Amino acid sequence: MREGSTLAASRHLGINQTTVARRIDVLEHALDVVLFERTTRGAEPTEHATALLPFAEAIETAALSFEAEAERGRDSAPILITSFENETFGHIGAVVAEFAEKHPGVRFKFVFSERSLDLVKGEADVALRMAPAISDDRLIAQKVGQTQWTYYASRAYAATHSLPAEFRKDMEDHPVHLLNHFPSERRNIVRCATFNDMLMAVLTGQGIAPMPVTIEATNPNLVRCFDPPPGSDLLTCPPPNPSS
Repeated sequence: MREGSTLAASRHLGINQTTVARRIDVLEHALDVVLFERTTRGAEPTEHATALLPFAEAIETAALSFEAEAERGRDSAPILITSFENETFGHIGAVVAEFAEKHPGVRFKFVFSERSLDLVKGEADVALRMAPAISDDRLIAQKVGQTQWTYYASRAYAATHSLPAEFRKDMEDHPVHLLNHFPSERRNIVRCATFNDMLMAVLTGQGIAPMPVTIEATNPNLVRCFDPPPGSDLLTCPPPNPSS
């Protein structure tokens, strides 16, 4: 009625004229009333259609308001991404930037922490993690890469110390740097709050530490103590919160 013809309405809605006519037929059938009389001049609105028009416009206004309010709600809730403070995940910025360019209405917030945030409790929406496997069936995990880990020392440390030739549970001859959340019964442990703390300790010759082999690409002053031991495979996974 507002556009004056089904052809004009189809152009306004971005659909074809046949679809407009079919939707009118469906509406007439659902309401059990005749909304338009077909004449030689086209389709003329009936008295029923004229009487229902204000109510239809009120529904349209409410629907548009509903959509706008929902959009504001989406804008106020950014997607929370967490990962370890680790250069292994250095490409995440480029990936998120590309996604945001394609979806300008989506916002992100990042939390880099050595603590594993609880996705099930809603502490984050998406987490980038390296682990042998994701065992919690309440999470949805997708493998995006695979790496291994082994122990590293600085070249200066290796020049003055005999590095271990294989992985052992003790390795008491060396200060072993580990992140706070890594369990260990060793007596020679030096605890580190963040991955960067641990990396800097190794680079400055303070001892050895386990790190993913991808660290070699950006740190030529590191040397492997030994090849990755059996069972050192790590999956790089973003397990999202299923409710996100």
